[in-house]
Amino acid sequence: MSQQDFAGAAPLLTSTALLVRLRLRRLWNLMLSGQLGKKAGNKPGNKTNAKVRSGNPGKKSSAVLVFTVWPLMLFAFGSIIRNAVVTLHDRLDPGGFWLTVEFSAAFTVGLAFMLLTLWFASLLMTVASGELVKAEWDLEWLVTLPVRAETLLWARILERSIVNPSGFIMLLPACIVIAWYSGYRWSAPLVGLLAAWPLLLLAALGRTLLDTGLRLRMSASRLRNLHAVISVLSIVTMYLAMSMGLAGKGRFMLGIAAGMPEWLAWTPPGLVVRVLNERTFIEAAWLVFELLAEVAIILWLGVQILQNQLRHGVISGGARDTARAPPSPVEVASDSKTPGASRLKLTAVQWRELTLLSRDRNFLVQCLVVPLLIVGGQLLLGSSGIATSMWRDPNVLASVGFGLAAYSLSMSAFQTLNSEGQALWLLYTFPCSFEEVLKDKARLWGAMTLLYPLILFAVGMFVMPDVGWKFCAAVITTFLGIPIYAFIAVALGVFGSNPLEQHQSQKVKPEYVYLYMGLAGLYIYAVVTPNFYQRIVFMVLTLLLSFALWQKARDRLPYLLDPDVAPPAKVSISDGLIAAMVFFVIQGIIMAIGGGVTISGAALLFAFAIAGALTYTLMRYVYARTRTEGVPRLRGDDNRPIIPVVAGLAAGACAIVYLLALRGSPWLDQAKQASNTWVELGYWVVPLALIAAPIFEEFIFRGLIYGGLRRSFGQWPAALTSAALFACLHPPISIAPVFVLGVATAFAYERSRGLLAPMLTHATYNACVIGAQMLMS
Repeated sequence: MSQQDFAGAAPLLTSTALLVRLRLRRLWNLMLSGQLGKKAGNKPGNKTNAKVRSGNPGKKSSAVLVFTVWPLMLFAFGSIIRNAVVTLHDRLDPGGFWLTVEFSAAFTVGLAFMLLTLWFASLLMTVASGELVKAEWDLEWLVTLPVRAETLLWARILERSIVNPSGFIMLLPACIVIAWYSGYRWSAPLVGLLAAWPLLLLAALGRTLLDTGLRLRMSASRLRNLHAVISVLSIVTMYLAMSMGLAGKGRFMLGIAAGMPEWLAWTPPGLVVRVLNERTFIEAAWLVFELLAEVAIILWLGVQILQNQLRHGVISGGARDTARAPPSPVEVASDSKTPGASRLKLTAVQWRELTLLSRDRNFLVQCLVVPLLIVGGQLLLGSSGIATSMWRDPNVLASVGFGLAAYSLSMSAFQTLNSEGQALWLLYTFPCSFEEVLKDKARLWGAMTLLYPLILFAVGMFVMPDVGWKFCAAVITTFLGIPIYAFIAVALGVFGSNPLEQHQSQKVKPEYVYLYMGLAGLYIYAVVTPNFYQRIVFMVLTLLLSFALWQKARDRLPYLLDPDVAPPAKVSISDGLIAAMVFFVIQGIIMAIGGGVTISGAALLFAFAIAGALTYTLMRYVYARTRTEGVPRLRGDDNRPIIPVVAGLAAGACAIVYLLALRGSPWLDQAKQASNTWVELGYWVVPLALIAAPIFEEFIFRGLIYGGLRRSFGQWPAALTSAALFACLHPPISIAPVFVLGVATAFAYERSRGLLAPMLTHATYNACVIGAQMLMS
């Protein structure tokens, strides 16, 4: 970088305003990307696209999450900081009323230590945001602007102090809380913002010194490895800072705060606390002068260091690999597989993935270490008591193991396409199908993430008081669920990834990440439920869901290299399976909250209706937003009631014959118990069996599941499969007659092409069965 003065070079304020405007515009564009309509050339009716393949415009991203998550994060972190301030006061200056009272010296030093910890955490989080490992370096083109070198550096520091989301989340709530307890009350937000800015300036200087010095002295590979270390340190430091505000979790940090030297009150964080708490105007003005003087001196020294770092320019820096000596020749194996791959029985794709993972330490840490730190930190700092109860209850231990694996899969298997980046097209050149490549990766990540529960269960075998069938069931449920969710993560990653996107924050669609985490949360129900039959049913549903999502992802593979076009959205098997799982879990949660042990007719009707209504509303919203084709209609082509009623009577007759055949069999007592359950529901059974069950169950099992199966496998395979799934979700004693009902309703739906017909068939069947059960009781 040349140090000469440019003629007519922009002054500092103009340069700073320009950089701030560019940064804010970039952030705004990232948040709103995908909201604007696609170009006319990307529409399905466009002739250019129609010659290649049919498709729909790419799905729009929602910015609602962005505008709601940040305020919630500020509020949540502000609550933690408030607890931290109160806890520090109780530890360092116990007793007495202290609001609007001048802080003691020990308390001031403790608050300075808290601000220093938050400042350090914000600095590490900013450096670990990912910009350090990007191949492009914005300083390389900023030096081409008509701005003097020193002015550019000052403008860069000022810009980074204004546009610093991590710094604002960490430091702003703390300064506001300190200002509030110093007596500023409702003016505390403005006063806290002004007090936080000097610390944000120092954070901007530290960030600039770090990324400039590291880029100029380290190669790309070493930068990525260092970035992995910084990512780990940022999470650890953030949890240490948060621990002071969590009940019973901040003993370590409070002990350090109590031992801090008094001179910490004269550092910038200490002066910020003293300025906010000072009562006299003259003393406050003198402290402000001292604070600004210290910050100015540190900034001036930092800019001098930066100028010295950039004395030879920036082109030789950046994250590009420098020239290296050619590697020593390596003997190539005679066959297509490497020797290591043959020893480990890995495919070429899996061996390639492991090789890339071992070279990219940053990706390795993000996939396997960061999930452990995040989940482990939440367990240790949380107030739920899971960290201790998991060693007594195998179901809780299994939930933690599966949660760790699921979170790791969201950062690894889900990112399968994003990890390829601009080289994604190379996967189409492999001597195997793209689908097989993705399957190999799913198997690899499923096996790797099994290490989390494997280690936890190994420890649990020695520390748990009782290792019996409950422990074995938890182990089996977890070990079967993780490989299934590896395939689910890869399948959803096909829809939720933008590997060709230039900006890192836009490579992942948040709604698909939340969908995956929501589905993983649903599987926790299968892990913790004490009902063995429900556990088996939910595991079968999850397995079918993985096949359905994989089938849906297969349709998306030909469109991956064109991010503006997607396959036409149609009702699929996965939609019905997701709806069935959501309906199943919501109903169980409502019953667990309000029902207790005894199941009343009113409670069952309420839980059934609420779960069905929520599931129906959610699915209709998703379909409306994605403009899905083939959404089931209420009225069909043929709405005459004769055929549906006859089908319902026929299925009901089969059920009555089945109940009569149970007389004299070992299953008679169980049948009577089921019959008595229906009778004890009283009159509530009428709206439940004749209205709620036909409406919601037919929408899910005929409209969605049968409709999705029908599109791929034909009428009768779809009818038999959906009927079998429908029967599995009922008590074992009623599987046979309910299977017949499922076939009858599928027949009615096929003839009518509307949901009204199978609903009528279902209601007729339930009326016959209830009448027969009442007569037999």
